[in-house]
Formats: sequence, C-alpha cells, structure tokens
Amino acid sequence: MVPVAAILILSACSTQLSQSGKKVRQISLHAADNCQFIGSVTGSESMGIDEAMDVGSAFNKVRNAVAQMGGDAFVVSATSTSISSTVVQADAYRCSS
Repeated sequence: MVPVAAILILSACSTQLSQSGKKVRQISLHAADNCQFIGSVTGSESMGIDEAMDVGSAFNKVRNAVAQMGGDAFVVSATSTSISSTVVQADAYRCSS
C-alpha cells in the first residue's frame, strides 16, 4: 500500500490550470487558418502517479503557456509519452479579436 504522504507529494507535481489557461482550447490545424500564430510552446511532465497524470499535466502546462503568451488556442505538433514522462509540443494561436 502506498503511504498517503507519497501520494500527496506525487500529486503535488501535477500542474493545475491557471484561470486564463482554462480558457485555452485545442483546435485542429484547419481551424487555425482563421487565427494568428503567436509562437511555439512545450509542456512536459514526469514522475506522476501514472501516465495519464503526466499527459494531463503536460497539456495543462501547454494551456497555461499559451495563455501567458496572450493566446486562446493551440494545435498539437508532436507528443511523446513513455512510462516515465510526457512531452507535448504545440503551436499557440490567438483566434478571438
């Protein structure tokens, strides 16, 4: 059985969405035609409780980074997931005026 303290420490590594990150959405490359490209971002996470937590946290990092750049959408350009880590690369866009 895993001690509760270990679970709390590992779950603390998970990145939460910022208020502005919650407004960022993933879009298709086709939908990005109507948006302004503002840059590339990368989100990575490792050592979560499981792969799903790493994936969710990496996507949260992407959303937060896009929001910090003034964007509201992103298109995933590459992902890599292993048993120990996840990396998400994406292009950030501003789609609303």
